[in-house]
Amino acid sequence: MKYVRMMAMAVAAMGVIHIIATFTPLVNSGLEVLSAAKQQAMTYMSLMCGMLLIVCGSLVAMLHDKVKEHPFLRRPYILIYGVLSVDGIAAVAYMPHNPFAWMVLTLVSSLAIDIFYDCKEQDYL
Repeated sequence: MKYVRMMAMAVAAMGVIHIIATFTPLVNSGLEVLSAAKQQAMTYMSLMCGMLLIVCGSLVAMLHDKVKEHPFLRRPYILIYGVLSVDGIAAVAYMPHNPFAWMVLTLVSSLAIDIFYDCKEQDYL
């Protein structure tokens, strides 16, 4: 149970790293080769991906204990894991040479496996 919260916070930390990594090329003018519209779209999508990791990781950390007490939270809780799983798989699919993409996939996968066994053990899956 403690590990779920720690891994969820690690996922949120990866979101913070993702947002910082978004602004690094902007500060260094590394996106000059893109048109202004593509540069804005890339920045938006990158920031939203980082925010997704932060929000979902924080929600998992906060809701983990509450799901046992409140059965109506089960579906949204599992939906959060679905969203995180899609994000982890897409990160590796689109950035296979990025070690942080593999770290996100590993964290999300271990979090999903851990929560699956926890849900099975608590009989609320």
